[in-house]
Amino acid sequence: MSMKSVGMGYRSGPSRQKGMISVLIAIIVLVVSLLAAMALMHSIDTSNTIAGSLSFRQGVVQEAERAYSAAKDSATLYPEPSSDSNQPTLGYYATPQAATIRPDKDIPDILVNATVASCPSAVAVCLSDLSTGNTVIYVIERLCPAVGPANPGTCIVPGASIQGGSVSNQTKDNGPPFSSGAYAAFRLSAKVIGPRGAIGYVQTVMR
Repeated sequence: MSMKSVGMGYRSGPSRQKGMISVLIAIIVLVVSLLAAMALMHSIDTSNTIAGSLSFRQGVVQEAERAYSAAKDSATLYPEPSSDSNQPTLGYYATPQAATIRPDKDIPDILVNATVASCPSAVAVCLSDLSTGNTVIYVIERLCPAVGPANPGTCIVPGASIQGGSVSNQTKDNGPPFSSGAYAAFRLSAKVIGPRGAIGYVQTVMR
């Protein structure tokens, strides 16, 4: 009886190596595709974040106008004696307040520490808008080193001119025009708190 060899069904060495190389190439392509997809998602997230930040910054400016409108109508911005002393419940201070928390050292600490939960506040003015979900908190500081009557030699008086030995502002944001005497400038600092804890600050000098 003749004997015939029967194949065992296993691949030869070169064929098995080719299969492993194909699998390895497929894995590499898959990894590269995943990295590209992750990079694309990160790019989209970054673009959305930038667009959201720009949109919020524009919203902050618009909301801060509410603070300006409310502040310029405040009786504390009229000439002395109403502006000579602190009125915390109205968010008004006759001197610049401590500003130590933020690196720029411009925003008063009482405003930085203010939150939606602290409204209504005894040290600032709160303005809420249910339609936008934004809360505006602001304070006004007279740019003088001490309480009491404004001193033209120490207070900041923008647009001032010397007339007959006195200081006079020719224009004013609110109330009767300045005619004579020492009138100081006022700094309005507004904090806008938006949805998801977004926060922005806006400052302007009023007179």
